[in-house]
Amino acid sequence: MRGLWIKIAIAGGLLVIAFVVTVVVLNQTVYTASGFVRGYLDALARHDVRAALSLAGPLPSSSAVDDLLVAEVLGDIESYTLTETAGAGDTRIVAVDYVADGREGRTSFRVEPTGSVLAMFPTWSFISSPLAQLELTVEHARDFTANGVRFVAPVQDVASTYFAFTPGVITFAHKSEFLGAAPQTVVLGSPRTPRSVSIDAQANSEFLRIVDAQVREYLDACVAQERLFPIGCPFGQVINDRLDSAPVWSIVAYPTIAVEPTPVPGEWHVPTTATTVRLQVEVRSIADGEVAPFDTQMDFSMSFTATFVGAREIVVTPDIGR
Repeated sequence: MRGLWIKIAIAGGLLVIAFVVTVVVLNQTVYTASGFVRGYLDALARHDVRAALSLAGPLPSSSAVDDLLVAEVLGDIESYTLTETAGAGDTRIVAVDYVADGREGRTSFRVEPTGSVLAMFPTWSFISSPLAQLELTVEHARDFTANGVRFVAPVQDVASTYFAFTPGVITFAHKSEFLGAAPQTVVLGSPRTPRSVSIDAQANSEFLRIVDAQVREYLDACVAQERLFPIGCPFGQVINDRLDSAPVWSIVAYPTIAVEPTPVPGEWHVPTTATTVRLQVEVRSIADGEVAPFDTQMDFSMSFTATFVGAREIVVTPDIGR
């Protein structure tokens, strides 16, 4: 019987030792400031937005938009190493060297103890949010993509503030049927670094093709009129003698088309461009009745306005009289 109690005492002692060792190990790994930051980074790495937001703490008091705080926007945190140092009082500074989407970076987080679990395991929180705030402006359009995911900005041509996880990498762009903007990649290291992104949507080749076709159609309709001053057109010719045949206009050189944005949403400007036309007509002299060919070329310049009607129609109008 005595041997049994000895075995029980030894087993109990071993359990106590194992428990103490476990507590010590947990306090030196999981329940440290570094362990807390590691949990946040691991949540980002596995795209667990709910866990990452829970560890990040309450969103800062701000009018910022939280659209980007979704798993689809999170990039890949490929690796990271942590270095913990003491801060003021009980605070700790955890430096992070990371590789995200192939880009190396370094940032740091300040954390502080907030209590304990079972009076044995300390808990931690970020002193300031690890979420970055970036100013995003979408020019000449409303929608944009972040890491390939489409979003709609609250206002066109006006900066809006967005929350984003740090560390991370986000590529912003715009691509639609008629507009495009070059991709811009933002590396989100320190959440305290101010950032601004401007997505400048400009006319793409399809937009230019449609505008060019409508400008040519307008000019072709002008030269099809058999009159010295085609109606609704920016050119004409004064001839003091009598006409002995119908005037024949033709296009010698069509304009080279460019498209520029205007301050008016949905309205685009086609700048003044040079066009050359030719007029051929038989003319009878009033003085002696002799008939002679009249053949001349003239250059003129004009601009146009391209307007979106709905989402998929573009209407081009000449700026005559504007």
